[in-house]
Amino acid sequence: MVNVLFLDAPYSGKVELCQETLDYITKFKKVALYASVQFVGKLERVEEQLKEIGVEFVTSKADRTSVKSQLLGCDSYHDSLRLEDDFDAYLYIGDGKFHPLALVYGQKDLKEMKEIVRNDPLQEKMFLMGVDEIAGILRKYRGSLVKFLSKSVVGVIVTIKPGQEQFRPALALEEKFPDKKFHYFIDNNVSFDQLENFNFIDTWINTSCPRVGFDDQEKFQRGVVNLNDAYFAAEILAKGSVLNRVSKKKN
Repeated sequence: MVNVLFLDAPYSGKVELCQETLDYITKFKKVALYASVQFVGKLERVEEQLKEIGVEFVTSKADRTSVKSQLLGCDSYHDSLRLEDDFDAYLYIGDGKFHPLALVYGQKDLKEMKEIVRNDPLQEKMFLMGVDEIAGILRKYRGSLVKFLSKSVVGVIVTIKPGQEQFRPALALEEKFPDKKFHYFIDNNVSFDQLENFNFIDTWINTSCPRVGFDDQEKFQRGVVNLNDAYFAAEILAKGSVLNRVSKKKN
């Protein structure tokens, strides 16, 4: 057994809101403030700037995070953030789209979509994010849910990575869907190019990071849905919006 040590890699540069962000965000009364692990320890100046322009902020300690205000890419359910305060928009501090896209996936309802303002400290620029960036993925995901309900032979992908392994919860599917045959594929990493070797599988269920089920739709020729969504597939489809997913995880 090899011991593994995980270390944070904090950003050493200056972290503050650019002028474009400061000008834009005054349209909101209150924002929910989050950042990736590289920037979460340097939000003091951002908080000061918000106070200076009269914009309130709230935050929380999300599921599986180690500190307050940290955002993980897998926090893609609307209650993952454990944030009960009301607010007008999200303010995310960080580079790249992967983490803040979790805030898009985590919206409870398209009709009540909250805007996501991303301030990139590296580029010193502001970016706006919304459902348009994942519209195509959501259409494919809905099709995958339909396929899961209609097919009988299902492949279940299980990772042995700490914090992501969900083999026991996956077994509950056999009770929920006794008419389906489930095959379990256990590995450390998901090798998408190897999945097509198992041509007897009609469709797939992902039990690792939920972002695999969304972001990697194109890599699954037979479709893929996340474990929790598979369990509640009929209910999700009945609601009409893939974003309006059941958040309580099956344990």
